[in-house]
Amino acid sequence: MGRMKELYTEQDAADYFGWSVFTMREIRKRGEIEHLIFSNKTVRYTLEQLEKFKNEHVNGGRDS
Repeated sequence: MGRMKELYTEQDAADYFGWSVFTMREIRKRGEIEHLIFSNKTVRYTLEQLEKFKNEHVNGGRDS
């Protein structure tokens, strides 16, 4: 049986980057980071989504 991937809250994601929740929300609202939204409007992130954003934006991007 497959194991469900861990999901991270907006606070978890902000902590991952060392940012405030406000900053994390603004980045999400601008459409800059992939995320999941459930029917009750709960926002969650996978580790893969966080790492992808980090590799593309935080670490200077791919062309740096």
